[in-house]
Amino acid sequence: MKRFSYGERDYAFGQAMLSLRTSIGLTQAGLADLLRVSRRAVGEWEAGSSYPTAQHLQHVITLAVQQQVFAAGREEEEIRTLWHAAHQKVLLDEQWLSTLLGRSPVAPLPVAPVPAQPAVPVRAASGPRVERWICPASMVASRSWRPSRVGWSRSAAG
Repeated sequence: MKRFSYGERDYAFGQAMLSLRTSIGLTQAGLADLLRVSRRAVGEWEAGSSYPTAQHLQHVITLAVQQQVFAAGREEEEIRTLWHAAHQKVLLDEQWLSTLLGRSPVAPLPVAPVPAQPAVPVRAASGPRVERWICPASMVASRSWRPSRVGWSRSAAG
């Protein structure tokens, strides 16, 4: 993936944003007002000199879906392509996308209960007497165990 350094422009992304905005039927000022950003910020996105935040991009995508701008049957693919092109630092929210496209939300995977296992103290073989506590992976996965001064203990929530 090509990274753009300071001063370089991402013309492909800029063109995609321009096309999306005009397909929605908004001016730069109109989109800026809806997003509560400056018209200049929208202009910079369209010039390819900056990218919108994830929240602003989600809002633009929502407007585009409401106006049926994306190709029928290819909405998800086009949204994912746009998100990737915008070099977002956060992953696309799958639940938000499913809800936006009128699908049932993605259910979180069930977490199986993990039997409690005590932490095991381990002493260094040589050198000064140092105790380290080894926590079985199942304790970490259960998220009910937390490190404490004396080893691992169950948290109040667990």
